[in-house]
Amino acid sequence: MKPVILIVMLFLSVAVMASGGGSIPSMSQPAAQKSPTERAVDSYNAGIKYRDKAWKYQEKAAGESNPKKVAKLHRKADKQFKYAIKKFRSAVKYEPRLYQAYGSLGYTLKQTGDFAGAMAAYNHCLELRPKYTPAIEYRAEAYLALGRLDEARKAYLHLEKVDPGKANELEKAFRKWVSSPPESLEPGIVDNMQHWMAVNIPG
Repeated sequence: MKPVILIVMLFLSVAVMASGGGSIPSMSQPAAQKSPTERAVDSYNAGIKYRDKAWKYQEKAAGESNPKKVAKLHRKADKQFKYAIKKFRSAVKYEPRLYQAYGSLGYTLKQTGDFAGAMAAYNHCLELRPKYTPAIEYRAEAYLALGRLDEARKAYLHLEKVDPGKANELEKAFRKWVSSPPESLEPGIVDNMQHWMAVNIPG
């Protein structure tokens, strides 16, 4: 089997289980000899490395008490997310069927506050791969941030059936949202969400 065909099969069939997607096996050969698909995989994997660096800065910020240091760490994380965005955009330019790259592009765009871009990327990812649960879960978190609660809850009920692990991640996002909701919410919305959670989320 030719390497290009092998890689196409890998990214079309591998179910990436890490939150927001994980790296994809790539072929080791000179860049000049690589096909567009191989270049896409390389760009995607580079984006994942930048995303992971951003996560590390976020983790450090969460454990830091000095406001200036927290702000500095968040700026560093944001910078890494922006690097990741460039790599994921490059990946889908080389190979438009690379659904993992669209899913991770959506995640990193959301992290930088571009919710419109994130939604477009998530939707495209799920058009290519409707059962890709990392994108379903992270799109639901974006719905939550945008106040589109019915769509977020619908996603939870779906994930509960097909991927309990991702449902648990979304549940954590729900509980965080309820404990610190946006100030602009109309009265009663948080109570409504808490009631829905009590009825629909076990435990």
